[in-house]
Amino acid sequence: MQRISLIILLVVCSLSAAVGQNIKQLFDEGKALFDEEKYALAYSKFEPLTALNQENDMVRYAAFYYAISAYHSGDKVVAKNAFKQVLSKYPNWGVENEVNYWIGLIAVEQGQADEAFDYLNAVSDTTLKGSIKVLKEGVLDSISNLNELKMLLSDHPENIIASRLASEILKLDVENQDLDLIEELQENYDLEISLTLDDIAFSPKKEVYNVGLFLPFAYRNDSARIAQLQSNWTTRMYYGALIGVEKLAEEGININLVTIDTRDGQSRLEEMVASGELDSLDFIIGPVTQGAVELMTQFSKEKKINMINPLSSNSEILVENPYAFLYYPGNESLAIRSAEYVTQNFTRNKNAAVFYSGAADYERALLYKELIEKDSFNVPIMMRVAPDQSVMIQQLFVEEEEVDKDSLVVAEMLAEMDSLRESGEAEWELYSERDFVKDTLKILPDSIGHVFIASDFSALSTSALSGIAARPDTIEFISSSRFLAAEQSLSFDQLEQLNAVFVGSNFIDYSSPEVAEFRQKYVNRFMIGPVKEERLGDAYISYDIVVSFGRLLDQYGKYFQVGLRRKEEVEGELTEKLRYKLSNDNRFMPFLRVRNAQIIKVEDQ
Repeated sequence: MQRISLIILLVVCSLSAAVGQNIKQLFDEGKALFDEEKYALAYSKFEPLTALNQENDMVRYAAFYYAISAYHSGDKVVAKNAFKQVLSKYPNWGVENEVNYWIGLIAVEQGQADEAFDYLNAVSDTTLKGSIKVLKEGVLDSISNLNELKMLLSDHPENIIASRLASEILKLDVENQDLDLIEELQENYDLEISLTLDDIAFSPKKEVYNVGLFLPFAYRNDSARIAQLQSNWTTRMYYGALIGVEKLAEEGININLVTIDTRDGQSRLEEMVASGELDSLDFIIGPVTQGAVELMTQFSKEKKINMINPLSSNSEILVENPYAFLYYPGNESLAIRSAEYVTQNFTRNKNAAVFYSGAADYERALLYKELIEKDSFNVPIMMRVAPDQSVMIQQLFVEEEEVDKDSLVVAEMLAEMDSLRESGEAEWELYSERDFVKDTLKILPDSIGHVFIASDFSALSTSALSGIAARPDTIEFISSSRFLAAEQSLSFDQLEQLNAVFVGSNFIDYSSPEVAEFRQKYVNRFMIGPVKEERLGDAYISYDIVVSFGRLLDQYGKYFQVGLRRKEEVEGELTEKLRYKLSNDNRFMPFLRVRNAQIIKVEDQ
């Protein structure tokens, strides 16, 4: 037995020596081929050694060189698995940085971003930092899908991914860019994102913004009464703007309010434009008179200074001037939005009456008429009514006229009298000439389905609603909500009974805490309350513009449209929302009704 054991031991030792000699031979041959960059041949030499479980350097290095040879031979799948096997079999070998780098490299080349970031982030060797950044940029270059980038950022919250995501967002059409996400990326990561538009390469931010308020503060005309009226409303607008500047200062936003009196028309403004003294303005509120509007619109375009008309819905100033804005929705926008509601909801009777106050409203009235007529509506009445003659609308709806009674009824009446006469009755003449006619409304009952007031003068809406209320039939009503801003004669109960619909046009909820705060500041400062107006400017409007757009200046810089174009809507200070995503007029126009003495959105009913 001792001899047998000794023989077996000698055999095992001989075999082990032979195997060890064979391992060394294979390794040396493979390494020589590896050094000569004959990777396919080296691969075949190293492969048998990777199956061994021996703990020696030659087997470990054979596994490492095998993986590299597989990579250079074009078999990246085998190479990646081989590198992962090295990590698994030899966790304490000390080559983790090299192996993780190789796996990350292969994952990059395979377009497997998540795996690439996993392994590249496991590399702690700082000398590889530059190479790793290049690899990460490489795999990110292959990804343009926003959802993939969002998921990758969620798993690996790194600046390089956030930057790539922001870049891909900014490649979209402006109206499709998610500005909320861009701002989140800018806030959470070390990013400097420059928002641009086709005509704006950079939007500078400043410590103090110069805002010009262009109004006819001492308006002169032949009538002293008109002068006093104009002075009053312009003064109120100025007071509201001052309170707005103070509100922004409380928030750390600095506005230098510059008042420009346009009372002398174009001559004074032309001098100021020519002298260059207006070039330092960052934002212009106004002007509101026609000549001044034309001059400053051209100035705004040439000097690339944003301006906003605080009163008008006339879109002419927006034509070919990307720096001009309307505070209110434009006439075209109001017409489109109103027609949208009517064609969906006023279908019981498709006959309409449209009223407008003058040339400024005509485009709204005409476009509305064209839009609803395309949807099988008829507009038998389209009438211009001046505000000082607005009673004509009420009279039109309640005025009566004499018409003959139905012919059959008349025939029966005549037959009755003939019968009495033929029978010899002395008093056979039962009916007078007046009995053969009747009084009826000139606009016959049920001949009109709805009324559209294409004007912001409250007098027209009030007159129409009064006329509708006096009729026996049901006529729907729709107009701009600027009617609700005026001190009006109709109560909310009457508006609710008539089921009137209003297209939200910078509607202000006068019961809101923001309005209460403004009123209190106004009274404390000027010892008088602000006045509501539907046409001329008022303190509420100027305050809302200064605060809302002052915040936009602070957030997005001088060219705040780089933000407006990318956001679905932004918060107003007194108005609920501002929407300038697709245009330079405010297209936030909810449908409103009165319910339980409160103005609510139709969709909230």
